Amino acid sequence: MKVTKLDLKRMILETLNELNGPEEDPTKLTSRSMAASQFARSGMETRKAASAELTAIEKGIVDQIDQFLLDLAEQPGVDLVTHKMLIQRVMKILQDKLGAAADSAGSNPDVQVEPQQGDQG
Repeated sequence: MKVTKLDLKRMILETLNELNGPEEDPTKLTSRSMAASQFARSGMETRKAASAELTAIEKGIVDQIDQFLLDLAEQPGVDLVTHKMLIQRVMKILQDKLGAAADSAGSNPDVQVEPQQGDQG
């Protein structure tokens, strides 16, 4: 059996992937519970650790999304756990759209990503 360079490369990459384990998907929600104090502390720590890359306007958007989800979860009859798959799908769409824009801008710093029509803030 003759092994081509491409076959060898593929086998090496598969072996490395097996050794490193599966890559964690940031859009995958886990089922975990948090005490009220832990919930508050986690929010503060996350915001303190925010990158300098985050602009003041982006911080405002993140805050509005956070507040929207909190308000939604607090409504009587709303159970976010029941709609976990929908939330994950929305997160995945955001990651695919915004991540692709970041990748293209990162590979070519001169490229400016224009907001799509209807993305008026």
